[in-house]
Amino acid sequence: MPHTKIYLSDALENIWEQIKNKHNITLLRYGDGERAIIQGRAVNAQEGWRGPNHRTELSEALESTLCFDDPQIHYGISCPCCDKEAYYWYSSRIKNGNKTFSNMFANGNYTELIKKIETLQRDAIIIGNSVGLGKKIANLTILKYYSIGDDCISFWESDAKVLLEQIKKEYGHKKDLLYVVCAGPLSEPMIMSLFQNNPDNCYIDFGSSLDKYIHGSITRSYQKAKSKYKTKNCWMWNPEKTSFDVSVIVNLYKRPENLEMQLKALENQNLKPKEIMIFQDPVNSGPPIPFPNELKERFDVIEISSKNVGVWGRFNFSEKASSPYVCVFDDDTIPGSRWLENCHTEMQKQEGLYGTNGVLMMDPPTYPKNFISIGWKNPNKTTVEVDFVGHAWFFKKKWLPYLFMAPQSIQDLKICGEDMSFSYELLKHLNIKTYIPPHPGRKVEFYGSIPKHGRRLGGSAAALSQSKESRQNYKKAMNILVDKGWVTVLQKNKKWHLLLARYLHPLIKTLCGLILLQGPRRRARGALLHRILPK
Repeated sequence: MPHTKIYLSDALENIWEQIKNKHNITLLRYGDGERAIIQGRAVNAQEGWRGPNHRTELSEALESTLCFDDPQIHYGISCPCCDKEAYYWYSSRIKNGNKTFSNMFANGNYTELIKKIETLQRDAIIIGNSVGLGKKIANLTILKYYSIGDDCISFWESDAKVLLEQIKKEYGHKKDLLYVVCAGPLSEPMIMSLFQNNPDNCYIDFGSSLDKYIHGSITRSYQKAKSKYKTKNCWMWNPEKTSFDVSVIVNLYKRPENLEMQLKALENQNLKPKEIMIFQDPVNSGPPIPFPNELKERFDVIEISSKNVGVWGRFNFSEKASSPYVCVFDDDTIPGSRWLENCHTEMQKQEGLYGTNGVLMMDPPTYPKNFISIGWKNPNKTTVEVDFVGHAWFFKKKWLPYLFMAPQSIQDLKICGEDMSFSYELLKHLNIKTYIPPHPGRKVEFYGSIPKHGRRLGGSAAALSQSKESRQNYKKAMNILVDKGWVTVLQKNKKWHLLLARYLHPLIKTLCGLILLQGPRRRARGALLHRILPK
């Protein structure tokens, strides 16, 4: 850790060696336009055509190409340094391990690509815009040029099937040909149709990189001699060593009315969960809470406990997750659409336990008094180390056994202590710290808890934190860990006011500075800051 990166320049060399040596590989490439079409969002293409604000036949065709786990197929996707949102969207939906760069032939690779293709001598089938018909493409021997129209959406619906049948009839039985495809979002479904008909050819989506031949002009900024992209060597996490599989755990206790809203937020995550699991813990008294039958089919795993096991039960249930990463949610926590992406991004930079509501203790024995909240309640610009987290926990599944090394006296409390114990035990045994990933300003899509929902749902009478018994047990659990020698973040950082000022928004930064200048004793300073920052 951190994971090894791969780079654009190396990826071109790997792919080109296979093309040059006549290996029958297939390269599909996906960018922001393809994702927008799949999602049914409006697209204004540089070529002048427009995609509508709804799903089309091309949307369905493009989406169907994401699911082929064949070793001959390579998926080029957006890189995190150019489009992190698209990178995570594709990475969690394409299960084929052969992932590489969508901009394989662009940016820092473009000049090298032109050099390479000028030396390539192969029999080729070209699929491209009609303006390229009859033009020479480097030293390729063009067996036939198949033309496509200017509007991808309408061409797919009206002409693409006929064109594909023509290609299959004329060349579908041939082997070891190079298919040069420059057809925008049409490229992927056309290539996959041809590949399924005959995998014994090389199918490459070259995109706009060959426009100097097809259009006879420069059409993209990366193709210009003085372009800022000329030397850009993009990167991504090594797909052979990086997993994007996350199992999400939710729980049903007293608030079934929150479940559908929470489930929808999880289904809409940019980093798509591999599975969504739910644990139902029955209430101790009163009538049982029925499981909403209309939602059952939307969960991958359901477990209904026969007896109340408290807040620890959902973490014990997490052992059944099939992913290397797990994210557990409180039943009053509605995440933004990029929350899982946010946690995964930070995990690649620094292993840790990540959450959305972080606690910095100023006077641990008095907890749940004298602490500072960081995260969705008090947004942080960059990642902040905290003592422990709540509301949502993102971690590696292999760390779960350390949670249950917590003192039995804390586990016996049932209704609390799992949050502080998890952070304490990970720090003690593995030196794994606890963090709040960035909650940047008003960009609530990155938040682990959308504030308008968190404030309303977290303050309801059903919340465990609202009871006097819970607060007494919080203090009891904290003091057990303090007696075991827990050294907090603020105890390790004497200039903790300056530390906080680095992360919090400008108003809080100013107040931190004023408190520091007043110079009272540590606990008095903390008490004043505690009144400024809400719990």
